[in-house]
Amino acid sequence: MTPLEKIKGLGKSFLSVLKGNGIKTVEAFIYRADELGDLLPDLPQHKLTELTIEALRLKRRWMVPASEWAEVEKSQIVFSTGSNALNAILGGGVHSMYVAEFFGEYGVGKSQILNTIMVEGLAKYKDRTAIYIDCEKTFRYDRISEIASLRGYDPNDILNRTVLIRTEHTTDLLEVIKRLYLTVEARKSVLVVCDSLISHLRAEFLGREMLAERQHMLLRILKRLQSLASIYNIGVVISNQVVAVPTQTFTPFGDIKATGGHIMAHHTEPRVFVRKGTGKAGVSVRIARIEDSSWLPPAEATFRITERGVEDVKSGGVEVGKD
Repeated sequence: MTPLEKIKGLGKSFLSVLKGNGIKTVEAFIYRADELGDLLPDLPQHKLTELTIEALRLKRRWMVPASEWAEVEKSQIVFSTGSNALNAILGGGVHSMYVAEFFGEYGVGKSQILNTIMVEGLAKYKDRTAIYIDCEKTFRYDRISEIASLRGYDPNDILNRTVLIRTEHTTDLLEVIKRLYLTVEARKSVLVVCDSLISHLRAEFLGREMLAERQHMLLRILKRLQSLASIYNIGVVISNQVVAVPTQTFTPFGDIKATGGHIMAHHTEPRVFVRKGTGKAGVSVRIARIEDSSWLPPAEATFRITERGVEDVKSGGVEVGKD
């Protein structure tokens, strides 16, 4: 984290006000940039703009050469999904600075993917924490413990470094995400998982007459998560539901679309569609497909879900994808 004092021209009185409102770092200053005018009403707008630009410069987000931004990208953190095959189509795994989305029908294992990514992330970064935002009551203490234990990790250590947040309504979710930077800074969080981001919105904003309001709320939530991932260089992984689209002619998987429409599509990266499949001897497997990405090519991976969470598919006693 970069101390707030690094922003040149920010006087002591303004520093005091900002710190009193929970803004103690340059990262927090950028994350809450849309609120600064209300927090500092005596600061002229042109001066506030200059301070914001200075904060962005400190984080190398203002008029930087592409070669310099390449250095920022090299600092990205990569989180394993638990499956080498799935990691491969994701460019090594889930990357920080992005909001990765896994969507599919109920029962395909979206929650298990998030669980495994979180366990593997905490096992790799032993001095960091993860935040689990539970919108569907899917978090299970014993399931996280089982995945960690069977993978050879200390389940108590993993659970002690998991910050669980349960939300009941869309307004709760938005408020949590607005304040999430405080937990990221205080608890040194490296990963945020949200299962399932869209569930409250689908329940509370019904009908075409509420569609615009719902999409605007979704946009606010996703923009916050994007900023959080980028500014703090952490991973953000969400699960998403699907909606059936009636068609006159049957097309495999063509009648299923991710919820959230274009708003969701434009603010997650990459988008991964997960569906059920059948392996050899009738073994149940899952197939993941890169649905959309600005930097990953179209690809599919086959994996399975077991007591250990996400794993590669075994072929002749050997796990496919294992070195």
